[in-house]
Amino acid sequence: MAEKLDFDDFRIVIEAIADLVCCHGQSFEDDGLLRHQLVDRGFEMELIQAAEKWCEMAEASGSLIDILSVFAPASSNHRVYSPLEKIAISDEIWHAIEACRIRGVITFDMAERLLESVREIDTRDWDDEDVRAFLLDACLAHGLPNNQVKLERALQGDFRSYYC
Repeated sequence: MAEKLDFDDFRIVIEAIADLVCCHGQSFEDDGLLRHQLVDRGFEMELIQAAEKWCEMAEASGSLIDILSVFAPASSNHRVYSPLEKIAISDEIWHAIEACRIRGVITFDMAERLLESVREIDTRDWDDEDVRAFLLDACLAHGLPNNQVKLERALQGDFRSYYC
């Protein structure tokens, strides 16, 4: 590197990393694949390396996923609702999944899969706590980049840990 890069120089790469990790479920540990995807998006290797170095420093100061979520793009997906799809799901569970989707805690596709799973299993006779436990297990099994306590709080409607 000829000169030291400012954060503004590689911020767009940080935003792309946040998009890949927070919104598309890419693992940060597999940096070769992540780096390849960044190159495919047209970023120069010098900027990618500067962003990776910044991410390493950010990880040392706290949870990298929490920090990257600040840079993740806002969800642009719109959903068309149908009253019939709420028949097999309690309002509380419906709102918890929807709030998690809107805030980017789970992806749009993950929210749809969770809703379909809850409908398919027919959880109408389950307590809301049982459904939340199922949703938490499903999210954690899917490998979402959130720790269990924060995800559990989010499914309860507590989003203090999410900066969206």
